[in-house]
Amino acid sequence: MDSDAAFFSDVDTATLGDAATALGLNLIMEGPRPNAPETYPRFAGPAATMVFAPVRNPGAKALFSLYDAVEEVPEGSVVVVDAAGSPLAVWGGGASSVCKRRGALGCVIDGATRDLEALRDLDFPVFSKSVWSLAFPKRLEVVAKDVSVTCCGVRVEPGDIVVADIDGVAVVPQSSLKKVKRQVTRIRDIENEVKGRIAQGESMRDLFPRLAQKFDTD
Repeated sequence: MDSDAAFFSDVDTATLGDAATALGLNLIMEGPRPNAPETYPRFAGPAATMVFAPVRNPGAKALFSLYDAVEEVPEGSVVVVDAAGSPLAVWGGGASSVCKRRGALGCVIDGATRDLEALRDLDFPVFSKSVWSLAFPKRLEVVAKDVSVTCCGVRVEPGDIVVADIDGVAVVPQSSLKKVKRQVTRIRDIENEVKGRIAQGESMRDLFPRLAQKFDTD
């Protein structure tokens, strides 16, 4: 695990949400939920991206197949799938099995998945906007990989750090890593101070002004 992924591996997405508010950044994805929330999924790693789009030439061979794409997913990465919110399932047990074998950490989909029982058995965390039995063949195809994508309202470049936990998914751009890390440290220091003072009997009402400083910057 690289140093950036290691730093964010124990950072809650709620903390990143507070950092996003303080810094004026768009880091938190809208809508993806863990397909097996009871496992309390958590991961952080660099994005490996792919894009689905409607089939343009029925009967013609697609530029990429889904299985060609997942067989090239790097170890330690997080697969980020831009399916433009399609209700068709673009992911399932087969793709997850390949990604787990290759050492990927998880998958985030702007769209749907299926095969939830298989995903639970695999213990491979998948976050999606919806679940549907109807799959994508003959309707959608993979048109690009390792490119900039928009997933659940957030721009994602290959290599950006994707952080997921039971609350949701965040993306930290490579260009913002230093200032987000600095803000996360600031937020944690404030929260730890407040927790300690509450444990000593201070009123949350009196401590609220200090807690509100999470949304300021240095």
